Amino acid sequence: MGCAAPNTFHWQDLRNRPVEEVLDRDGVSIFPDGAFSVCFLNAVYRVDPVTERISEISPSPDRPLTEEFQILLIRYLVAPNGGPVDDRKISEKDLVGGVTFFQGPHSLNTAPISEKYGSDPEGFESRGLELGAVTESFGDRAMTFYPFPKIPVTYVLWVEDNEFPASVSVMFDGSVERWFKLDMIFTLVLTLTDRIVGKY
Repeated sequence: MGCAAPNTFHWQDLRNRPVEEVLDRDGVSIFPDGAFSVCFLNAVYRVDPVTERISEISPSPDRPLTEEFQILLIRYLVAPNGGPVDDRKISEKDLVGGVTFFQGPHSLNTAPISEKYGSDPEGFESRGLELGAVTESFGDRAMTFYPFPKIPVTYVLWVEDNEFPASVSVMFDGSVERWFKLDMIFTLVLTLTDRIVGKY
């Protein structure tokens, strides 16, 4: 993945949205100059549709921002407000079209989690708590992350043993389909996993 800038059509889509519509979601506010402030996990980003630039304000202003991550922030700002969570956990296969979409190159990006934490569930929990996640009672260790305030994503870790390698599954709240299409759900997990393992 490179760190190229998002295509201008993403920015045009954001510029075409009424400001009050963009602000109608948790974790978003506006600067005096019209740029938006967006929260992702424990970080805050400045998204400027005029200069077409995204930068991290805190905690790591020098963190490289991949093109996929920048697109995800913009698509969150222009997505229909999905409303409150359903408190109904589903897998990617339960999403409409998910069985066929999430295969091959679109398989969810979970391998880095099992590779790093497959024999270290305590480390996985510690990292999750550092990022504001909450523990869940699934698998050998499970954490629900909140990349965006009302879009929870749960990672379930099964540690390696003498018979099976470590594995990770992902669960979403049923409301995720009201926020994102399948490609953005894929991108959400792609970027969230990278952040959890400290790739970026």
